[in-house]
Amino acid sequence: MGIGYATAYRTGIIPWEKAGRTGRPTLERLLDREEADRPDGIRRAIDLGCGRGAHTKLLLDRGWDAIGVDDVRQAVDTAVHRNGLDDARFVIGDVRHLVHSGVGSGFDLFLDVGCFQGLDDPGRTLMAGGVTALALPGSTVLVHAAPPRPWPLKSRGATRHDLEGAFRGWTVAAVPDDPAAPDGSNARGRTSTWFRLTR
Repeated sequence: MGIGYATAYRTGIIPWEKAGRTGRPTLERLLDREEADRPDGIRRAIDLGCGRGAHTKLLLDRGWDAIGVDDVRQAVDTAVHRNGLDDARFVIGDVRHLVHSGVGSGFDLFLDVGCFQGLDDPGRTLMAGGVTALALPGSTVLVHAAPPRPWPLKSRGATRHDLEGAFRGWTVAAVPDDPAAPDGSNARGRTSTWFRLTR
């Protein structure tokens, strides 16, 4: 998994960062909801496939005890330097093996901006199992994913069905871009979707 992403970071071909910025307003709204649901105590979050750490920094700025995990050392090094964060906030590890990656346990929020969609089916199952093992009761998983795209783009993407297949025991709901659109539809045509998983 890491070799392709390492090459992409080295060459500067990182379109998923643009997708992450595009989804930022919805993410901010989702985080508002999560924070309102957890008014007291320490809120612990893990940024899955954190890349260069923009979302890890966002979580920290909003008061979460957040840690980012990614298996590309160059991305993690950039995350530390670019965001002025302590390197203890990041773990170089594989999201498919979270329990043994050194991230700790007892998280109530898992953030995934484009990570799950890039994994094959066994990898998705492993990642979901790790999330489930590290999750506190009442925890939430927020997933931003593009839909599958046929040749020539060959984007694997991820759907609600894919998430439900991997995250057994979790309830998966698509999040509307527009709060007035209860079915998660988007008048402009959806290029990616936010999902909220609860259990």
